[in-house]
Amino acid sequence: MDRFSRQTGISLVSMMIAMAIGLFLLAVLFDIWYSTQATFGNERDLTKLQNRERLALTIMADTVHSAGYYPNYLNYNIPPPNPTYSPDSFTASGAFALDQYLLGTHGTSDTLSVRFVADTGTSTLDCLGQQEVTGTVVVNTFSVNNGDLQCSVNGATVQTIVSGVNNLSVLYGVDPQQTGSPVQYVTANKVQNWLLVRSVDIELTFDNPLSGPGQAATITPINRIVALMQKAS
Repeated sequence: MDRFSRQTGISLVSMMIAMAIGLFLLAVLFDIWYSTQATFGNERDLTKLQNRERLALTIMADTVHSAGYYPNYLNYNIPPPNPTYSPDSFTASGAFALDQYLLGTHGTSDTLSVRFVADTGTSTLDCLGQQEVTGTVVVNTFSVNNGDLQCSVNGATVQTIVSGVNNLSVLYGVDPQQTGSPVQYVTANKVQNWLLVRSVDIELTFDNPLSGPGQAATITPINRIVALMQKAS
């Protein structure tokens, strides 16, 4: 046996191999963490999108369903309102003719205007969720501007309802033979008599929150067909 015992340790090559393996494992763990974070982020964005879709369609459908409504039962109050509520409550105003409660324009992105007579309580909230004075005619006008679904009440400044909306498309179910049911859906520029519209097909196109390489800029449009309260059979 040597007088001095030999000292042993890790060679430089072994240390470099161990460091390389460690760095590889760290890279794999980081890739898994990054993918998990990206997945959670995508799911969060899609959930927000679904909430915006639900809110937009609910507000528009509730408003459109109230088109032409007037609180007829209040005419039986003692004393009755003066004048009483009737289709003639919708006077000629702006682009609206007498008795007309629905109006739209057709273009790159459509607009939709709805009139109803405000009732007591929350049964006829306007498109901004506000309760109007009972007996007043309320005009709600929907449009899409700069990526926002917006609404104006009685010609006031437009306010944003939902963001991330690319386009609004509206079709009107018309009943030219007055059978009580729509026989075809047409754009606003092809409606010949607005009083013969029985239902409205609302279609909204939203921006794709996951847009990018391999992903479209917008998602598949969503739609809802809404029967008018005064024309529902």
